[in-house]
Order: sequence, then C-alpha cells, then structure tokens
Amino acid sequence: MTHETLQFAPILQTERLTLTLIDFTKQSDEQTFTTMLKTMVSDLLNITDQEATANAQSSLAFYRFHGRIQPAILRGRIAADQPAIWLVRLAAPHGDCIGVVYVVQRSLMPDQEVLRYFRDDLGVRDLMAVVHPDSPKSPRVAGRLGYVPVEGGIMYEDGVTRLLLYVLPSAKPLPKDMVFRRFGSPE
Repeated sequence: MTHETLQFAPILQTERLTLTLIDFTKQSDEQTFTTMLKTMVSDLLNITDQEATANAQSSLAFYRFHGRIQPAILRGRIAADQPAIWLVRLAAPHGDCIGVVYVVQRSLMPDQEVLRYFRDDLGVRDLMAVVHPDSPKSPRVAGRLGYVPVEGGIMYEDGVTRLLLYVLPSAKPLPKDMVFRRFGSPE
C-alpha cells in the first residue's frame, strides 16, 4: 500500500507565538531542542545538570523517531517523513525559543495551534495531554484547549508519581491501569 507523504506546516502562528517546525539537519535546531528538553526535565524532575544533559541527549533519538506520526494514527492515509516537533518562539520565527511543542504516539500537551492543526486539518481525534502534578498552569491550559481530565490520571514508570491525564472528549476510552513510560507508549 502506498501512502501519501505529509509535509507538516513549517510555521504555525498564534496571536503571541510563532512555532517553527524543527529541522534536525540544522545543528542550531537540534541544539535548541536539546537545551529545551534539558531545561524541562531538570525543572520537573529536580535532577542535577549532568543528569539533565544525559537525559536530554538520550531523549533526542526517541523524539526523532516517535515524532514521525505513523500512518495508522492518521487513518492509514498519510505518512509523515519528518518529526512533528515545533520550536515555540515569542513573536518572530527567529525570536527567543521559549518551549517545544510536539505530537508523538503518546502526545504531551501541544500548543493550541498545533492541537487545532492535528485535530481540524489532519483529523486526529485521539489526543491526550500528560501533565506533571507540579505544573500548576498546565491543567488550566488543558481545559482551555478542550481537554477533559481522566479520573485517577496515569502512573509514571517510577511507580510513585501519578501524572495528571487529560483527553479530548472525542478520544477513545483509555485503560484504567495505564503506565506512562518515558520512552514508549503508555501501557
């Protein structure tokens, strides 16, 4: 079966942000992405700088592969030949990078425009947002984006941390005993 190749939008814009599709052939994009991963992980997990650097570097291969949306996710009709990862910048496409937005097989929270793009333009309905409990603003953002909370959340692979879980109302029901694995799909 031959699939049509999908080229993700290179730039998505909201009123205050510009999201630029990552290009891993550009060293500057790869370095910016790795730096953002390092910052996010060290802030959420309260780990050393050295541990955060090692974590970010090991994460890079995962996102390079899992950022490529598989045809089955897009109803078998489209193959993506690049990761669905955007660098979030204030205003201009070359402004300061303030975050990363990505859609993977088990998606973390995308920005509103990325969510709209996948939901409305590409027809993806089974989207979820996994939020660390120490992230106080993320639940409000999830609500504004149309996500609804899943009672009980989802257990992180450490067996101790319970993450908050949000899904779109159109998403298929999820198993109650799912576990969120850092490098993999929820089980």
